[in-house]
Amino acid sequence: MNDAKNMVDERFECLSVIFRFAGYWEYNFLESDYQKEVAETFAKFANHEAVEYAKNLNFSYDKVLKFAVHIKKKDGKFIFIEDIRSLFGKGWHWNEKNSNEFLELFNKFYIDTDYERFFNSHIEWYVEITQNFIDAYYGKIDLKWFGKYVDSSDLRCIYSPSSGNYGATVNDRIVYCLVSGPGGAVVHEYCHSFANPLAEKWYNENHEFKKWVDESINAEKMPYYNDSTAMKNEYVTRAYHILYEVQHGANLDEWLLIQKNAHGEDSFKYIEQVYNMILELEK
Repeated sequence: MNDAKNMVDERFECLSVIFRFAGYWEYNFLESDYQKEVAETFAKFANHEAVEYAKNLNFSYDKVLKFAVHIKKKDGKFIFIEDIRSLFGKGWHWNEKNSNEFLELFNKFYIDTDYERFFNSHIEWYVEITQNFIDAYYGKIDLKWFGKYVDSSDLRCIYSPSSGNYGATVNDRIVYCLVSGPGGAVVHEYCHSFANPLAEKWYNENHEFKKWVDESINAEKMPYYNDSTAMKNEYVTRAYHILYEVQHGANLDEWLLIQKNAHGEDSFKYIEQVYNMILELEK
């Protein structure tokens, strides 16, 4: 996707507006002129039915991206893609009932706010920031490196001026990463696609790995990794990210330290041990 003209995704951007007004902190940034414009433009829809529904979901983060990549636009409205089984499952929180109800309200929000007009009015700017992102970061990533773990032709990148560094995989095939700001989370988010299944296996089968994961959970320090599912996935993903950087010339000790203290001192205190487990698989 290095030649993409516009990596900004209408589905996610509109969803991020809903979750902004639903009060989720990770969608409430007001750091850029664009984020402020979004907040001001749609303020009168802060109590829309879709927003009220989102408030009661009690989940957001990557679950918003997960929903976005399981819908597509047809005849001016959004419908689910043909197979949405990967939208559901352990830890994802979406189910058949709430996803169908929310899709109906999402379409209503999209129409009521005339979001399409807003999005289209910013296309030129989206193209500009996309090219800046490609030139500064995405175009320099070795996408072929991921071919050992996934089909690199199935990698998709979304660039968001609103919020987020998230990953999502559709039907064990199409791998999405969504990044914002400088975009440095691309490698990390792509690694989630093959690291998460391995983390699940290790957590269920390896007592020592399970102990490392459970001992690292600190809801106060890291509220976004406040359960074993999130923590185990982060550990293995971060280990693979280290592997990518080292195999591209980075210093191992420096990257182990970066990841070990990524969210405060010793936040991922067992990262070296997990990295060594990855190395064993690479032999």
